[in-house]
Amino acid sequence: MKTLLFCHDTYYTKNTNGDILAYGNFPYRLWEERYLPHFNALTIIGRKQNSNKINAAGCDISSGKNVAHILLDNINAPFKRIMNHKQTYKRITAEVANADGVIIRGPAEFGMIAAKAARKLEKPYAIEMSGCAFDHTWHHGSLIGKIYAPIKYLRARHMVKHAAQVIYVTEEFLQKRYPTNGIIAAASNVEIIETSTAILTARINRINNPTNTLQIGLIGNYGNTLKGIDVAIKALSAVKKRNYAFKLHILGSGNPAKWDKLIKRNDLSDDIMFHDHRPAGEPVLEWLDTLDLYIQPSRHEGLPRALIEAMSRALPCLASNAGGSAELLPLEYIHHAGNHKELTRHLQSIWHDKNRQTAAAQGNFSRAQKYTKKHLDPIRAEFLKKFRK
Repeated sequence: MKTLLFCHDTYYTKNTNGDILAYGNFPYRLWEERYLPHFNALTIIGRKQNSNKINAAGCDISSGKNVAHILLDNINAPFKRIMNHKQTYKRITAEVANADGVIIRGPAEFGMIAAKAARKLEKPYAIEMSGCAFDHTWHHGSLIGKIYAPIKYLRARHMVKHAAQVIYVTEEFLQKRYPTNGIIAAASNVEIIETSTAILTARINRINNPTNTLQIGLIGNYGNTLKGIDVAIKALSAVKKRNYAFKLHILGSGNPAKWDKLIKRNDLSDDIMFHDHRPAGEPVLEWLDTLDLYIQPSRHEGLPRALIEAMSRALPCLASNAGGSAELLPLEYIHHAGNHKELTRHLQSIWHDKNRQTAAAQGNFSRAQKYTKKHLDPIRAEFLKKFRK
């Protein structure tokens, strides 16, 4: 019997039926299709959340046969980590001891504790390296985060260096920042079904028959500045002054009231809409199909899943150079993270240019095919097969 412990900082809660709900892209289907073919049983460690703080309608059921969940208090904040470290370390160590191996998604606190316990207990661990610890912590929006960022970066580098295996979501960015002595693979954690060329045809028809108001989309958490919502607001304020008509649709989670003052100050109250979180997959893709342009002005990324999903729908896209975004788009559509003036120029350059939009749609659709399940699943399966051995 082979048992696997999976650690990440996703929030989970329990519904009235006793099901575990995942806030994020961690449905039971993921465990069943990707991990359980290689392991007999799977234990998930994640953060627990009060059910009244989660929109259950937007969550996936994560529990199921041969999958157990261990939900722990959040320790991502430095002070919470100091106060609860001993108890959390003891609990995670016990779970590591009961497992044959550990897989860690990203440079999460639970994962770094599990890696430390695995080294002590001489248990193998593998990492799905999905983002930069420094960028995420530095740009989270607090002074404490900026102080802690270099420390977390060094801890993450140490964890990755000593892993038995590492699968990076990027092709170059994370590999350079977080080298390892273990076995290396590269595959995005995106889940895209191979799409028909009818998607591209429909997109080009839409480009050639534009409406007066450009529908722009952005996916990201409302609660912090990591996804660059403030950058988008400032850039769009500038184009509005040049009589460009648009609606910015933001899909995500958190409290959008955080942005009320900035939106009003930039005279965009009638131009920005916040949408509730949607389950991964078709609901998000359907939402993307209602847009004319997708922007990802992030300050932190691994390889942005939402950007790849938008590309797979043949959407023209603009993004920052955070993480591996520059691996996805031509440099002419990449602005420096945090630079709203540069994003403004990119918006203006593509706004009314049907030829550029069409070329971007075709290029993005073609590039996204590299990130379909058909292409990535064999890489992931081989990675897990090696780890089982």
